[in-house]
Amino acid sequence: MTINSKLFVINKLDYGTLYAHYDQVYSFIKNHLMLEKRKRVAVKLNLLGPLRPEQAATTHPAVVGLIVEILCSFNCEVMLCEDINSIDVIRETGLLPVLERFGLQFYNLRDYGYKDIEVNGVTYQYSELIYTCDVLIQIPKFKTHMLTNYTGAIKNMFGCIKKQQRKETHRLLDENDFANALCSIYSIRIPDMVIMDSIVAMEGMGPSNGSPKHLGNLVLGADGVFVDYYCTKMTGFEVPKLKTLQYAIKRGFSSFKSEAELISYCNQNADNVVELYRIPVYEGRERDIYLSVLRRLYRIDYERCIQCGTCKEVCPFSAIEMEDGTPKININICKLCICCMEFCPVGAIRMDVKSK
Repeated sequence: MTINSKLFVINKLDYGTLYAHYDQVYSFIKNHLMLEKRKRVAVKLNLLGPLRPEQAATTHPAVVGLIVEILCSFNCEVMLCEDINSIDVIRETGLLPVLERFGLQFYNLRDYGYKDIEVNGVTYQYSELIYTCDVLIQIPKFKTHMLTNYTGAIKNMFGCIKKQQRKETHRLLDENDFANALCSIYSIRIPDMVIMDSIVAMEGMGPSNGSPKHLGNLVLGADGVFVDYYCTKMTGFEVPKLKTLQYAIKRGFSSFKSEAELISYCNQNADNVVELYRIPVYEGRERDIYLSVLRRLYRIDYERCIQCGTCKEVCPFSAIEMEDGTPKININICKLCICCMEFCPVGAIRMDVKSK
């Protein structure tokens, strides 16, 4: 289904039927990207941690395999990349067979250095590999997100700055400030193409502790903001309340001049809306109250906890201490940035709330 020249949606998919649409995906990529031999093509994935494909928290290897096969047919240099803590992430997410099949190496962004880039008075330590590549494609996973409400093309570029700076950026408690920071990072190297894996998305307590939700869509676009807008609109989000998207539109990171233009394309497909179960979008004082309630529901499942200390390491507010090898959360210091929940490799940190 072609919505316009900048967006192509294949629906009613599952991962087993993906290759039946090889020719359509090939044509969209060929028509929108100038790919030639020896061009360095960075493919930025969403690899949150050592999580299995069926958990719907990471880019699915079937989507990666399809895109890699198409890119290899152009004889360009394909660089699958992401910032990861260990090789376990590659194994658990199912990417190792893809790398072996095509004889590719994996590019861990932290191994290739960072470049200081200033945006709006803030200096970001930005991935040298991403910044200098000839072509940038990203394949995010569409998910709900407890802090930013959703995660997609814009949020996925957050992984291009240095790990320590990501931790520091999470100290931005004001949702407007954090949304603006995400947009600034996205603007440093706007992707040439976004291929959204929303075949199976995540709903509920995303981006790591939600539930898989089959949407059946692969969304390809030359405009990442448009891809995010379409995916959120078609899953029932109140798009005007999504701060990250709104700032991206206002700051001119879409080829569309206004939200009215974006809405007109989405309204053509209004009958295809499939709502995700998600946390309501609260603003202002309501948001503060809601977050204070959620903090009281934070729990560590000690039967699941492996005492690795990742939660303490990633917490930007030092709200977690290890006592005799066991993590303890100080709720009075916690600001609910959800870094510990997001990066716990075994999903031991969660909230005592019910999702459908």
